[in-house]
Amino acid sequence: MIRVSIKRDKQKSIVEYRVTGHSGHDEYGKDIVCSAVSTLSQAVIIGLEKVAGIMPRYWIKDGDLHCIIPPLDNKSRREADLLLDTMYHTLISIKQSYPENISISEMEV
Repeated sequence: MIRVSIKRDKQKSIVEYRVTGHSGHDEYGKDIVCSAVSTLSQAVIIGLEKVAGIMPRYWIKDGDLHCIIPPLDNKSRREADLLLDTMYHTLISIKQSYPENISISEMEV
């Protein structure tokens, strides 16, 4: 199962996310759930860096992606929220289609 852990600040903005595990939906290389979640979670990092000019700290290893958003000014926070909220809602959509393959937890920090 893929486990997504999301941390939000008091304003409900995502400040950190971690994606671990494999979905087990299909064999390695053919697993559409793993592929979708992996692409989405990495695309957000690319968007933060290349589009919004925000430099998150992140680590990517086999089956583990961890991204920490730095403190941001208001304009950058709005840009980050657009990308991160899109990721969140897409993950929820994937979970609705494949509930046995992905879990999503959230906490306020």
